[in-house]
Amino acid sequence: SAVSQQIRHLEEFLEIRLFRRLTRRVELTREGAELAGQVREALFILTSACAQVSDPDKPAVVTISATPAIAMRWLTPRLRDFMAREERVKITLLASDEPVDFARQDVDVAIRWGSDFPGMRAELLGSEPHCLVCAPELLEGGERISRRRLASVPFLHVRQFIPMTYWLDSAGLPLDALGPRQLYNDAALMLEAVAHGQGICLASHFLVERDIRSGRLARAHPTEIRVDEGYHVLSSPELGDKPGIRTVREWLLAEAAESISRHDRSLPGAPPAPPHGADE
Repeated sequence: SAVSQQIRHLEEFLEIRLFRRLTRRVELTREGAELAGQVREALFILTSACAQVSDPDKPAVVTISATPAIAMRWLTPRLRDFMAREERVKITLLASDEPVDFARQDVDVAIRWGSDFPGMRAELLGSEPHCLVCAPELLEGGERISRRRLASVPFLHVRQFIPMTYWLDSAGLPLDALGPRQLYNDAALMLEAVAHGQGICLASHFLVERDIRSGRLARAHPTEIRVDEGYHVLSSPELGDKPGIRTVREWLLAEAAESISRHDRSLPGAPPAPPHGADE
């Protein structure tokens, strides 16, 4: 009787008859048979979609939101190896420096610069060194930029940047050792300008590691500093340990640790790297 009542409500809503009610049986009308076929197909699609979403063997899709500079210069070159190794995790990469809200945005992991991220799981990507970099031609054939050139070329920086006084103190240089300042709103754009000889900048090792190895950029001075602020891997406290998200978090932190370790081993006087697979 409950099913019959629901069918009557449906017929009233559609303003058509779905069944012919005979003495001891019912038959679908033409309209009823047409609707039944469409509904059966729709239910099959819904069932298949639910099965695919809940399939434990389906690769997890993890969305990473990273600032444009770190996404372009550090993360993107590493994605190919990760995707080849981790067949059960697929990554979607978004470039953004906007504040992250895991409750409102379709983002699983974020990489942002700073030191305070209330309400989030925040893991320091690494205490990376910061060094002064320039185009190789600005070194004038030496191993460091000259005091004259340092004071004459523009000093490029972004809004969120480490106070240059930290580096000047470490290098033993006066406050007037730098040339005129130029502000950029994006670190990747700033580094492109530096690579084209338009000035010098203080940059994170993560952002310039590959360019220094290729010779596109050069260390302008041997002094480097490490500060409390840095790039952090952010995730939701509630969902950050889901298998796919945890895999991505651990991979990012391991890549950063290896990047910093490779840098430290390259410094003058550093001990040689141990054989592959040996305990450090």
